[in-house]
Amino acid sequence: MKKTRIVLLSDHAKGGAALVPNLLASSMAENPAFEVQRWHFDPQSQPGAFPPGVREISFSTGKKRPPLERIIKNISKRFASMLRNHRHERSLLSAVSAERPDLIHLHNIHSSDLNHATLLKLPPDIPIIWTMHDFWPLKGAAFRWTEKETGHHELYEVGRWSRKSLLNMRDDLFKSRRNITLVAPSQYVRDMTRHYISRNNLSCEVIPYVVKQDFFSLHDKVAAKQRWSLDPGLLWIGVGSTWNNSRKGMDVLWRALAEINCNGLGLLIWGGMPEVPGHFEGLRINNVGTVSDPLAVASLYAAVDAFVCPTKADTGPLTVIESMASSTPPIASSVGGIPERVKHGQNGLLFPTQDHASLAKLLTEVRQGKWNLSELGHQARQYAMENCTPNHQLYQYTALYHRILAQ
Repeated sequence: MKKTRIVLLSDHAKGGAALVPNLLASSMAENPAFEVQRWHFDPQSQPGAFPPGVREISFSTGKKRPPLERIIKNISKRFASMLRNHRHERSLLSAVSAERPDLIHLHNIHSSDLNHATLLKLPPDIPIIWTMHDFWPLKGAAFRWTEKETGHHELYEVGRWSRKSLLNMRDDLFKSRRNITLVAPSQYVRDMTRHYISRNNLSCEVIPYVVKQDFFSLHDKVAAKQRWSLDPGLLWIGVGSTWNNSRKGMDVLWRALAEINCNGLGLLIWGGMPEVPGHFEGLRINNVGTVSDPLAVASLYAAVDAFVCPTKADTGPLTVIESMASSTPPIASSVGGIPERVKHGQNGLLFPTQDHASLAKLLTEVRQGKWNLSELGHQARQYAMENCTPNHQLYQYTALYHRILAQ
């Protein structure tokens, strides 16, 4: 029996943005009905990153751009980005011509590597599924949010194209191709794009994010605290992020900590964040830096008593789901898709986005023992077990593949 050839295509092969296609590829490798290929623009992954049933194709020429692009980048980053886009476009179209996939599944594609005009050049008989990890596919920008201090609306754009150009290319693509199915990771994303979806009669499914099975392993909290040298006499709060910008809301956390009595509190930090600004009286800080091993990251979540996610704009951060799967209740801003997963007082705690005073109040209540963190963590894990395992994602996407290919 001929296998259905599925291509999972994204900008990157590593990091949080690549987690969904990587998990999906690994899970689908065991399905005899599919031949899975994982395409991306990163350097080739290390051996063993994917199971033997997954074929990996990298369009990267290495970390450095070709010499001409490097010269042009010093003059015009936008023009150099356009050259890179055309280079990646040629590589992609060549691979599609050679491999002839039955379906292409896009993840986290942004204008720096590909754009809507490139997708319009793909063979029209190949159906496309596009998982919208943010709003870029339909809005030409990933997020928009307000900084409370200035009232300024900041548009966070990805790539070097102008937003007007991206929106024009978007319209050309979706008006010309009727075999594109959109997938939103939360109802919030679908609601935020519903006007364009409805106006253009597009199909959009909601399939929530899931996390690696590693986070569902029950770690002994005492042993986890010992592993990361955490004083068991303190109440430890965790915070982690692989990258840092104002959207992540770390300034909200710092202002909240500055307003409260931190005696008895510890802060465990991991990820690529900078050093803590200033000094917080009574606060014990342990910054372990970047941790890449998934089991080690899972033990970080297990070591803390609660996890803080102060983001200002998000579709549904994976860190919150990782925390819930690890039986650690999240303390998260009530923004984006987070309230779809975190129910205040049931499986976590919520505070209004950018409201550092409300976060300070919650942290004080947690320190004083007004919330049963153990019970919140138990309910958080229960939610994750019922909604966020890799098998949930595999079931929903394979059902979608079969339905689209049958059409």
